[in-house]
Amino acid sequence: MSTVAAEPRLVFRMIGTWWRIDLSSPEAVAASVKAMATGVLGRADERATARARLREEFTRAATAAADADAQLLMIQTELGPGEPMSATLTVFEHERMRMSPALGTGDDAVLAVFEKSLPMMDAAGASTAVRRRCLDSEVVRVHRVEETVEIEDGERFTQRRLVAQYWYPVPGSKRLLTAVFSTPLGDIPHTLLSYFDAIVAASAFRDA
Repeated sequence: MSTVAAEPRLVFRMIGTWWRIDLSSPEAVAASVKAMATGVLGRADERATARARLREEFTRAATAAADADAQLLMIQTELGPGEPMSATLTVFEHERMRMSPALGTGDDAVLAVFEKSLPMMDAAGASTAVRRRCLDSEVVRVHRVEETVEIEDGERFTQRRLVAQYWYPVPGSKRLLTAVFSTPLGDIPHTLLSYFDAIVAASAFRDA
């Protein structure tokens, strides 16, 4: 009798307070988001509107992640006690990101082929591509700053969101996983990229 080994999963050591959102069903999403809103803002009646706004915001993010078949969604609310931080981490596997059958499964070979294809996939992202380390191997990082105009209390302001994508070679395969970090603190991208790099440096694939 033969058994199929479970595929390794990507594991992170997180800094600060992160909330994992269960993407298995709409009901699970609602329960996770409600628990997060209550954990962050408490149960006081005067914070009901803020809790509702938080639930709405992160339900949208979770629904988008679930629709894209994300494997993981985590939301950060603190770097430490009394130190607020806003960031999300979403992990995807792209079915189309499978290397040629003629290519070996070595991490460097997989990443090298991916880097050559980046200019055709994402010309802007390719210009930012760099190698970074995780515990198992190297990864490829690309990033961008997205600008949108927001209106709050009648005032217009520009919101800059930093999005950093880390492409991981899955051990013993020709596949890639993508870990996407996002934060509205896009005015200080270099500081946040160093922070995300530190999280990635401590990440690794482990047997499921």
